[in-house]
Amino acid sequence: MSDNSSMVKTLLNELNQDVAHYQELVAQLKQQHVLLVNRDNQALIGHNQQLQSLMALLNQHATNRHTILTRLGVTANNEGMQKLLSKLPQQVQQKGMMLWQKLYDLTLTCQELNNTNGRLLAQQKQLIDRLLKPEQQYCYGPGE
Repeated sequence: MSDNSSMVKTLLNELNQDVAHYQELVAQLKQQHVLLVNRDNQALIGHNQQLQSLMALLNQHATNRHTILTRLGVTANNEGMQKLLSKLPQQVQQKGMMLWQKLYDLTLTCQELNNTNGRLLAQQKQLIDRLLKPEQQYCYGPGE
């Protein structure tokens, strides 16, 4: 097997793994939301550690993908991935494009869930600030 075909095989294998990992990330972000709503800080600490580990793995795969695409002579972005996939045999091409699209869709879902969790955190912080620092609620200061 040539070095290029080995890199393509690694790339497709990691895409397949990333789809599973991003599905796990979706589930974890939904669980994070439940923990945030319930203000379960103890559970959030452990949960966030799990999220960090998963994110580190996803980051490593993204770095590998960037390196492989670059070494194969295409740009390390969607255009480069599409170009590479279009040159593969039809059956492999279809599977690769399906994985790439699924990965893209999952990243959008994760982004949406993460934004929702971020908004919830911001609302909780505002509430806590109002409860703990009521003097800061006044724009012009307390009445005279």
